[in-house]
Amino acid sequence: MRSKDLVRLLWGIAIIGTLMFIGREHPSAFRAPGARFAEQDRWNVPESAKRMKNPIRATGASIRKGKSLFAEYCAMCHGDRGKGDGPMAEALQTKPGDLTDRARMNVQSDGELFWKIAKGNPPMPDFEKTLRPEEIWHLVNYIRTLAR
Repeated sequence: MRSKDLVRLLWGIAIIGTLMFIGREHPSAFRAPGARFAEQDRWNVPESAKRMKNPIRATGASIRKGKSLFAEYCAMCHGDRGKGDGPMAEALQTKPGDLTDRARMNVQSDGELFWKIAKGNPPMPDFEKTLRPEEIWHLVNYIRTLAR
């Protein structure tokens, strides 16, 4: 097993454990397969976060770093292409966002995306203690490429 695959497996196990914990604390976080919500209207992003500017230019190097981080931390729920169809998505009551939806992504600022990744919102975990701020900005730069 390659180290990348092992890391992905371990993250999957960690997320499953988190989801099981959340399920005990918030039973409505899970639902039967097929009973998905179409949109995520549950984020309350502060105005100050919406105004945050991305300090990392969206260079090829930044986007490659973001893509690698996405594969490791996000693809299991959001899917490899960001459509919200990852292998863990079906078990979630709230469908992971479709990051390829241009209309939806264009109305969100970089600061808003940064805040959502950093803070999370169950069942999405928070990443502010797992990833450094510059890594989250690289993720934002990569996520922007998914909706082109």
